[in-house]
Amino acid sequence: MATRTPIPISRSMKRVAENLDLARRQQRITIDLLAERAGISVSTVRRLLRDGQGTVENLLRVSRILGMLDSVQQATDPLGTEIGRLRADEDTPLRVRNR
Repeated sequence: MATRTPIPISRSMKRVAENLDLARRQQRITIDLLAERAGISVSTVRRLLRDGQGTVENLLRVSRILGMLDSVQQATDPLGTEIGRLRADEDTPLRVRNR
């Protein structure tokens, strides 16, 4: 069942797209060259840089070419959050199951 994308998610997608495109332009890399280096199509790169639409893999491929891969990884580190730090000493389950 498809649902509408929540507004905060849409805003974040747009912001990420803008950030990636700014990094690309600052490094003076054309979209064609970025697509070639990332191993994805030009239309996929355009969609990612315009709307933030695409797969996580393509986001990471583009981030790597732009030198931002480590930052993306750090942004998703659970120990970088307050809850993650509080729970770091607890037993973390390998799986969380529906009850």
